[in-house]
Amino acid sequence: MREAIGGTWIFQIVIFFVLLFTGYMCLTINHTKAFQVKDTIIKEIERKEGVSLNNPDSDEAIQKIVGYLKATSYRTTGKCPDGYMGYNRDGHIDSRNSAFCIAKKTIHESSDMPDMSYYRVLVFYQLDLPIFRSVFNFKVSGDTKIISRSRG
Repeated sequence: MREAIGGTWIFQIVIFFVLLFTGYMCLTINHTKAFQVKDTIIKEIERKEGVSLNNPDSDEAIQKIVGYLKATSYRTTGKCPDGYMGYNRDGHIDSRNSAFCIAKKTIHESSDMPDMSYYRVLVFYQLDLPIFRSVFNFKVSGDTKIISRSRG
């Protein structure tokens, strides 16, 4: 009878480590995907030299980002902090269930110098275990280079 109890404990320990390893792999994969999405969003904003935060339907950069999100099947969402403008997977403004968040940070603004600002991008990823589903929600943030626009 003692061998049967010992076998059950070993089986439970093996199951625990399999779940632990699976959770670690899921976290690593989701983390990598979130960094790729963040880098793509930053590159697109830099390529277009800014983005119109309040009018996403007519902004070409937002539409390209949304197309990329749909192509990569990125589905993680989260709540944007104050000061950020959130967008859902369809490209509409949604700060509660956002796929990504963007904030414009102004560095220098004067009438005789060009406007200097950068954009901070926030993307979400989560620890998603096969049995328990979403356990923790994490954020990845990054900044664009400084973008200057002349007045005119």
